[in-house]
Amino acid sequence: MKLGKNLRIGIVARPDLPEAIELTQRVLKLLSGEDVVLDREVAARLDRKGFAIPAMRAEVIITIGGDGTVLATQQRAPNVPILGINMGGTGFLADVPPGEALRALRKLLAGELQVRERARLAVEVAGKRLSDALNEAVVRAASPGRMLAFKVLVDGEVAESTRGDGVIIATPTGSTAYAIAAGGPIVDPCLEAMVVVPVCTSRPRVAPLVVPMSSRIEVELPRPDCEALVIVDGQSVVKVSPGSKLSFHRSENPAKFLVWGDEFYRKVREKL
Repeated sequence: MKLGKNLRIGIVARPDLPEAIELTQRVLKLLSGEDVVLDREVAARLDRKGFAIPAMRAEVIITIGGDGTVLATQQRAPNVPILGINMGGTGFLADVPPGEALRALRKLLAGELQVRERARLAVEVAGKRLSDALNEAVVRAASPGRMLAFKVLVDGEVAESTRGDGVIIATPTGSTAYAIAAGGPIVDPCLEAMVVVPVCTSRPRVAPLVVPMSSRIEVELPRPDCEALVIVDGQSVVKVSPGSKLSFHRSENPAKFLVWGDEFYRKVREKL
């Protein structure tokens, strides 16, 4: 799918990076004849009017930062396609190099960029829906240094029962983020799969699991004296009472990204 022309374009940039502010100014010059709205944090740095991200009413958002900027923006505008310009490190989500930014924007204005969907996880705690996860949801003990007892069920069948720092449930997109650092596999984003990665367990060699994206994963916390946290994409944190049931399944609302330099295995070779 391609976007049309004459779009309302939102810009979100890291206000603490001078190079991101400088590139934002160059982007604004290129887009001077377009309907452009700025995130209020970067707008304050440029003495311009800005908006909270949900209030932008943008049809596409350009992020100028790193993958964290993309994740934070996507949490606040979950249905808006994003083009990420990478001013950070890894750049799996923000995949436009700064030197190619203006060329990418010209193609955007010409309606030549494809929109690709990425699966997200629906996250439920005691029946309450949290924000969807593009990368991962992490379940961990609320008290630092304390082990968490947990069971993982896949479609109702107990797949793991152990103690450890916690467990990561990740999408293919998130398989190259926290999940791989915890020993999980790299999953090609074209696959319909989720990854379950126990973290630092008391039993050695607890293997990560790759399960169908159609599955429903549940995490149970059997100990009544241990509170837990659920952390979604490193952005939102929710405390979980002992005994609560946690559920993870494919969201009906995928994330949308504009495709640029879509070479997954090159990124794996160069960035991991």
